[in-house]
Amino acid sequence: MPNLRRRTLERDAVLAQEGQALERIYLPVNAILSVIAVMQDGRQVETRTIGFESGYGLLHALGSPLSYERVITQVPGDVYDIPLIALSAAARTSPALVQHIVSFAQASLIQSAQTTACNALHDTEQRLCRWLLMTRDRLGSEVLPLTQEHLSIMLGVQRTTVTAIASQLQARGVIAYSRGKIRLTDISAASAIACECYAAIEKGVEVMVGAREGEMA
Repeated sequence: MPNLRRRTLERDAVLAQEGQALERIYLPVNAILSVIAVMQDGRQVETRTIGFESGYGLLHALGSPLSYERVITQVPGDVYDIPLIALSAAARTSPALVQHIVSFAQASLIQSAQTTACNALHDTEQRLCRWLLMTRDRLGSEVLPLTQEHLSIMLGVQRTTVTAIASQLQARGVIAYSRGKIRLTDISAASAIACECYAAIEKGVEVMVGAREGEMA
């Protein structure tokens, strides 16, 4: 404080663009951010999502401010943000703050690394259920506001594939799908379908952030 502020982000708000300097750091409260890699031909794939367990731009405050990814608001809600230069200045005077920044940034990188493996090794249905469960954990709700466009980017597939998989899961009673929303109706079934990456990401983040919170206590 006083540089830290709380604000509400609308869906699809662009927070960072590839190749441009990042001006503010974003720490989600109940919003979810989508970090997207954009290919030269315009194709997009989500490399990770960020909820209240981490933030975007943390490592930028310790190094180069240049963003190499596109970041948008996937699920609208509140975030805290702070000018990059303000956090960078504070970090230069506080080794403890640097340690906390790195720990929470590592929590995000754990997901990115696991997502890379997941995209290469696991099928689309498994990856969709993993993402739905992670989103539920962050929002604390079985009703997840999303669009087919976000799902297709997240999974790296066509919208028609998303529609087909969502229809299959709905027919099996795992989800109830309507325009712009998915309700998880059978958490146990979704957990059984989801790949091992869901548990691996949750455990990795808990270990990384939990260890730092324990030191803070």
